[in-house]
Amino acid sequence: MTQNAQIAFEELKSKISILKSMYSVAKSQNEQLKRENNELKQQLEKQQNSIVELEQKVTNLQLAKAVSDSSGTDDNSARKYIEGIIREIDSCIALLNK
Repeated sequence: MTQNAQIAFEELKSKISILKSMYSVAKSQNEQLKRENNELKQQLEKQQNSIVELEQKVTNLQLAKAVSDSSGTDDNSARKYIEGIIREIDSCIALLNK
């Protein structure tokens, strides 16, 4: 019986050693994935900020174009654009009042 117990003990030690190494590998992979996740979050935030800036530039360009067009013959495009902005502001105010 002691021989069987000794064999079982050695097998258990071997399995524990394997589990320790697997744990170490999984832990390092987890840390690497966390770093990668943080980097991707930072990239996403930068890209979202860039999108917001570009959307603002587009809006400014559209407004500038509408204003420059209004100095010519077509007053309706500037008026429509400004009315659209006013409707958007009104809808935001309505949402805030709810």
